[in-house]
Amino acid sequence: MTTPEYYALDLRGESCPYPVIHTLEALHGIKPGEILQVQTDCPQAYRNIPDDATAAGHELMADPSREGAVMTFTFRRGEKVLGKHLTQDKPRRSWFRRTKTTR
Repeated sequence: MTTPEYYALDLRGESCPYPVIHTLEALHGIKPGEILQVQTDCPQAYRNIPDDATAAGHELMADPSREGAVMTFTFRRGEKVLGKHLTQDKPRRSWFRRTKTTR
């Protein structure tokens, strides 16, 4: 079994609804089984990001962590994603990057 790719999405400073939109966009842009870690400081994102991502068929891998105002979410992209994201065919944005894993 191969190790899944890990991606990071830094959405600090983005206000609602953009953290949810960008998270779903990024999850739809990676392959099934790959991991996405999202950081945001938008207070509404604490519920909105996990609710919308799991409703779309992705797995929240652990409870969100919080350090000060910054929340971190870790998702595994679902095998079968529900719906088509409007931006899934567009190129990735500059703030979306692959990371090295220490696991």
